[in-house]
Amino acid sequence: MLGITHTAIALTGAVCITGSVDLSVLLLAGMGSQIPDLDTTKSWIGKALYPLAKFLEERFPHRSATHSIFLSLAIALITLPTLWLYGWQLWIAAPLGHLLSCFSDCSTKLGCQFFYPINKDNWVIGLNPRNRIETGKTADYAILATTVCIGAIAFYLITGGGGIGAWATRTLFPTERTAIELLQQEDQKAIAVFVEGTRRVDGTKVSQKFWAIGASGGTLISRSSEGQILRIGQGGEVVPKRVNTLPERLAMKIRRQRIEEAEAREWINSLSPGALIVGNLEIEDAAEISLPIPAPGVMPVVSKSGIGISLDHASPSDLTSIEEFFIVSGEVLIKEL
Repeated sequence: MLGITHTAIALTGAVCITGSVDLSVLLLAGMGSQIPDLDTTKSWIGKALYPLAKFLEERFPHRSATHSIFLSLAIALITLPTLWLYGWQLWIAAPLGHLLSCFSDCSTKLGCQFFYPINKDNWVIGLNPRNRIETGKTADYAILATTVCIGAIAFYLITGGGGIGAWATRTLFPTERTAIELLQQEDQKAIAVFVEGTRRVDGTKVSQKFWAIGASGGTLISRSSEGQILRIGQGGEVVPKRVNTLPERLAMKIRRQRIEEAEAREWINSLSPGALIVGNLEIEDAAEISLPIPAPGVMPVVSKSGIGISLDHASPSDLTSIEEFFIVSGEVLIKEL
């Protein structure tokens, strides 16, 4: 089977199984699909990594050790830290690409030693040798064309109909709008983003990871690792130069709550410590509320609004100034990560 066919199968499989068209996921899947051909110096990857390919070629039969499902498992184990650092989609990409490449070789005339070294038989798909695939023949190109079509359809659906042009723009020139679009597509999920830019308050550089949790106009509302809420965008606390979306996601439970005549302290205590509240509360004797001054460079999450207060991703710890007051009414959105 042609190397390009292996690559197409790996990329299409990765897109369909992970539901991601992230460039890092695609690159790793493509790289994984070429690992099996490291056992021969005749392949392009064997020529590129000639010393390693020569070493393997002299010690193992063709389509044996590098075509084994156990090598796929070994790659998954070696790269396991990626699961915690970057999420399952990036972690599974390389071993998945390798596994799909090995499995597709089972449909060729020679097959491969899929369970090497436990079983050294060549495993093949299809009892009739005439129905198996020959490298560079019509069936090989037919599989390539079919795989590309399936991959293109999956790609189109995952990118929200924007196609390769929109995907390339988001990948090569990512902005806060990219993350906002993803938030709209991936309902009730927080998205990890890596932001490079400057803080508006003092001009210091920003180069760190945030969790995108909402949007307001053209700005991205995010939470830092320290729990601070910031707006990323031209009108926000962080002015970005680049906003890269990462594969990681967090489930975000969102519920709406109507409040009628409640002690503020009791209501605040009923909230989970990690809750973020968005909405308005009508407070009895609201004029007597004294709100703390927000820290410089951080989004104000609690503000006065006539007969009460407005909340914009406020945590329970931000509401200590109203604990002694009485809530007449209110309607809020509660987000829990």
